[in-house]
Amino acid sequence: MTAPDVVVVGGGPVGLAAAIAARQHGLDVLVADRARPPIDKPCGEGLMPEGVAALRALGVEVDDNDALPFYGIRFTEAGVSAEGYFPKAAGHGLGMRRPVLHQMLVERAAEVGVITRWGETVTGVTREGVQIAGSNVPCRWTVGADGRESRVRRWTGLGTRPARRPRRIGLRQHFRAKPWTDLVEVHWHDCAQAVVTPVTASEVCISLFTSAHATSMAELTRLFPELARRLHGAEATSAMRGAASGSSDMPVVGGDRVALIGDAAGSVDALTGEGLSLGFRHALVLAEAIEHQNLALYQDVHRRLRRMPALMASLMLYVGARAPLRHRVLHALIGQSQIFGLMLGVHTGALSPRAIGPTAIAGFLRHFVCAGRAQR
Repeated sequence: MTAPDVVVVGGGPVGLAAAIAARQHGLDVLVADRARPPIDKPCGEGLMPEGVAALRALGVEVDDNDALPFYGIRFTEAGVSAEGYFPKAAGHGLGMRRPVLHQMLVERAAEVGVITRWGETVTGVTREGVQIAGSNVPCRWTVGADGRESRVRRWTGLGTRPARRPRRIGLRQHFRAKPWTDLVEVHWHDCAQAVVTPVTASEVCISLFTSAHATSMAELTRLFPELARRLHGAEATSAMRGAASGSSDMPVVGGDRVALIGDAAGSVDALTGEGLSLGFRHALVLAEAIEHQNLALYQDVHRRLRRMPALMASLMLYVGARAPLRHRVLHALIGQSQIFGLMLGVHTGALSPRAIGPTAIAGFLRHFVCAGRAQR
């Protein structure tokens, strides 16, 4: 291979997506990562409908044996639940193990001709290229897909750190249990949230998020009696893994022949389930921007695509931290069930915010007020 057009630093799912998309635009691409596939990482393992569509655009078709579809979201607390289904125009989401997804992307990257250098450390980025395992690899473009603490971001001066909001702790573990719903469940509590994602016909992924210190899955499952009952006697099929979660903002995601993507370019709280979906959508736009040598396009679209998930993350965390408000919202969603599906449509980009008409809003507010009166 001659000098590549693009070197992607970081071979996680979003880095591979960026590489695949660039190859689809006729660019020669090299991916470097010190890890070796398949790469695992703690995450909720739910891919929202727009992320599934982006995967399809990358040429990745998911076999039914490798993932389980889900069709909406259920919010639940103390035996009270509200459900919302994705609009037909949005399609469905997918729950799948992170290593399975990563292996699919590795295979697709090889199929389209991406060159990979696994197990090799990137030690620097300059105007002349990328330093990989002590040697300089000349390239026209560098893409930093190397996570929250991105070294590419630091080396290229795009910012030492993104502007951060308070971090939370996320824990993830799998259990052998037949999924009891075709929805992703979000269980609420004053100090934590538990997200249940079906990933196979006999396995669920449990993700727990809290701003408090937590070192044990059992420590948090006691906060959710209904979930504990569902999992009673279920065998853990993976070790517990943890990571920081939270939203962070990067005002600049592109510079002189350098672009950031994925968590390196900022993140939204994992509670939204939008991390990978956003990254895959950004990958498609970045490839087009590089082909046309117009990173301003990527900057603009990156900001626009991120706006709604970031807003939803802030809203969910604000409501989630205030029990009386949380209870009123939950009962209002039950009373005006239509609005939940419309909100999911807006959240996934399948619907315009205008789709939530005045009648639905008025009904939601009426039930919200009634629930508040009932609390007194």
